[in-house]
Amino acid sequence: MQGFLWRYILVVLIGLSILEWEGITPLIEKFCEGLAFISGHFIQLVDSNIALEMPNILRHKSTHFAIAVSNECSGLSVVWLLSAAILVFPTNRQNKLIGIFLGFLGLQIINIIRLISLVYAGGLLPDWFDVIHLQFFPTLLHFMALLLFGSWLIFQDKKYVN
Repeated sequence: MQGFLWRYILVVLIGLSILEWEGITPLIEKFCEGLAFISGHFIQLVDSNIALEMPNILRHKSTHFAIAVSNECSGLSVVWLLSAAILVFPTNRQNKLIGIFLGFLGLQIINIIRLISLVYAGGLLPDWFDVIHLQFFPTLLHFMALLLFGSWLIFQDKKYVN
């Protein structure tokens, strides 16, 4: 267990450092534009009051509240926390790839719901926006990463999970 913890800390630090590296910033910005695009088009299926402006801004037409989907909104740091735990866990490569893929997908679906919710929260609950944005949703994403890791562990070979 102690070896897992030290390897996990090392992999987390390396990965989070890479996410902060200036050379990768343009890729993350493109990823954020994609999140805004998907969020905007998904919500427009049920509510035409949300508009995608520029490549990364979601605006509620009635309340005029807008959010810019930036690097901090990507959810990639939480994805990395989950991926690092999966990477250092002693199991086969196929299980790791499946866990990382499904974890990425699950966390990004939650992140898209978060982005859409923030547009509504900013317009309808402006006094609560900072709490929702800075406390509730980050906690939810981290909790979901923990649940996804626990769920992934359940499906691992019993010789590893004891």
